[in-house]
Amino acid sequence: MQGHQKFGRSVVAVIVVVVGLMVAAMTPVVQADSRNPNPRVLPPHSNAYGNTYGEWSARWWQWAFLFPAADVPFFNTGGPVDISAGQVGHVWFLAGANLGLTEARTGVVPTGTTLFFPLANLINDYPCPPEFDFEPAPGETLEHFLQRTGNDFLPNLTDLFAEIDGVPLTDLSAYRVTSSLFQFPADPALVTSDPCITGSLQDGVAVGYWLLLPPLT
Repeated sequence: MQGHQKFGRSVVAVIVVVVGLMVAAMTPVVQADSRNPNPRVLPPHSNAYGNTYGEWSARWWQWAFLFPAADVPFFNTGGPVDISAGQVGHVWFLAGANLGLTEARTGVVPTGTTLFFPLANLINDYPCPPEFDFEPAPGETLEHFLQRTGNDFLPNLTDLFAEIDGVPLTDLSAYRVTSSLFQFPADPALVTSDPCITGSLQDGVAVGYWLLLPPLT
């Protein structure tokens, strides 16, 4: 898995590419259709467990930024992981390793737990230091501005990869989503990675490719 780099003028992008995600057998509860070619993944257009994929992506970033800078999940370099840290409810989040790293992780997932994780993602956050000149155009809403520029920062990726029980998933580009505007706090020490982190409650938009896996058997 890969992870953390500044893109463009002002935003942090986290690229998490799952290389061979090996999970236990799961019951295929989702039917494949033209918008969801993988019956073992919940469709990207679904409203699963009360939230859309876009809403889950916002919650993923809020979860990741709950931790002190040194413990942010996408900075983990591999090995055993306490997957339960910061998790709430029946949908648990997973994160990848830092950009340029490919590391195996191990952890325990309780029975009945749904997993949500990115293949590639970024947070486009605001406000940024004045020298970045990172502001909405006249008459443009902050939400539209962050959605537009966030999608500019994350290219359309064609080399994404994930597999379940040795079977590669297909058409992963279909799982790209953009969230609505949401708010998050983050450890101000993260400013060394993202110069737009303020340490106070601030606005953001998530852009990325995500997978939501029904509970494992």
